[in-house]
Amino acid sequence: MINYYVVLEIPNFSDQAVIKKAYRKLSKKYHPDVNKDPFASSCFLKISEAYNFLIDDNKRMLLHQFLYLHEVSQVAKDNYQTKHQETHTQNQQQNSVQVEPVIHLFSADKKHFVLNDHILLQWSVSQCKSVTINVFGNVAFSGTHYLKIDHFAEEIIVLMTVVGFDDKEYKYQIKLQYRNKNPAKRAFQQIKSQYPNADEIHFKKETFFGLHTRISKTEFKNRMFLLGSLFLILTVLFFLTNAKTLVFFLLLILSWIIFSQCYKRIHDTEKYKYKVGLLLIPIYNLFIISKLFVLDSERQVNEFGMISEKSTDNFKDWIANGFKVLNKQVTLLQKLSIGSFLFLVILVLFKSTSTYQEIQVNLTSYYIDTSRPNTNGSIHRDYFVVFNDKIPVNVSENYFDEIVYRKKFDTYKIALNNNNVEYIRLIDSKNNNTERLNFGVLQSNNPLLIITFLLFLSQLYVWRNLTKPAELKFANGYMVFVMIIYLYAIFVTLF
Repeated sequence: MINYYVVLEIPNFSDQAVIKKAYRKLSKKYHPDVNKDPFASSCFLKISEAYNFLIDDNKRMLLHQFLYLHEVSQVAKDNYQTKHQETHTQNQQQNSVQVEPVIHLFSADKKHFVLNDHILLQWSVSQCKSVTINVFGNVAFSGTHYLKIDHFAEEIIVLMTVVGFDDKEYKYQIKLQYRNKNPAKRAFQQIKSQYPNADEIHFKKETFFGLHTRISKTEFKNRMFLLGSLFLILTVLFFLTNAKTLVFFLLLILSWIIFSQCYKRIHDTEKYKYKVGLLLIPIYNLFIISKLFVLDSERQVNEFGMISEKSTDNFKDWIANGFKVLNKQVTLLQKLSIGSFLFLVILVLFKSTSTYQEIQVNLTSYYIDTSRPNTNGSIHRDYFVVFNDKIPVNVSENYFDEIVYRKKFDTYKIALNNNNVEYIRLIDSKNNNTERLNFGVLQSNNPLLIITFLLFLSQLYVWRNLTKPAELKFANGYMVFVMIIYLYAIFVTLF
């Protein structure tokens, strides 16, 4: 390594003030505009290089370490040559006394490490023939070197082997211990050394809606009992309620959540952890799911996560613990926002199954309201049927065709609520067929429920993923936004 203090003509270990003063003095002396000597330009560049190096604290520290070790080595060498030259010569000639190497320095700047750490090793040895360090190979008698920890190990032993003048090997070692306060990261780094394709996301905290990590047999049973009950209720409601679109989307998201639980549970078993594709085979996947209820967890860390934590076998206790944990994790704003959506769902389901006093009416007339042509020539049409000459009802083109032209129905019953038409019951007596034509928020072509459902999915994503301090402001703003949409939908449903 170049001693840049010599270049600036100042003592070793000088401070920044001395370095700057020397640089200004020498740069004026050797500046090409002032000094016409042909070597002045190269001298000026070397002076600038020395200044830029020494003004950097990190680089200057490395030079100080080098100079210190060099001085230690030189002093040891001089002392050895002056004080022991005669003894050493006599020992070599008579082979009567064995001289051991002198270890002036052998150290590491830390005793514990984590993956991707850089550990500074320093050594200085004299009275020897050669020095070898197992992680570097053959090295000089003194030096410094960074050791990068690029793979997992519980312990790393840095072994320095010194060959003395007596041709014997003297060994010295430093033990470095792995230490990581996060057990999940420790487990991942250990697994990564065995399975290079392992994904760290499996070693993060498990979430109810996520696809990663593992869940135990008892946790799987409790979750499947809860989700299965909800799925059964929604399936019954699908056939009973008129809000089929809403219930269908709820069944879809519930099916995905059930699949995610099976996905995490199958990774927890030793027998099927590499056979996730079996869950996609119809009929046979029911057999696999039944196995997931009885197979025990793999009792060691695998590439899909930590050993799964057992939960209580009692379903009531599991529900109570779940509510306690959720209550701690969810803020008041999140409770209000998500609660608004749940209230909307309950309100819509209640309204779809409610019945009102039905009045039999007669179809007296009909008409089509046509708008002016748009710039592209298209025309918008609204279709109306009129009952008892005073109750006009806006219907879709399909129902208009069935009621007016095809005369599919022969009896009509209207349900009124505060003079608002809630629904029309269309009866086909010949074929013993009845249909219910809903209005308002339950109308089939009303996009409000689909929009609120999609907003709820995005809300779940924001809730579970935008948790960093810099993201909380946006997340809270989004919670307020979707809550306003939910409240509007509730208002439309009620009034």
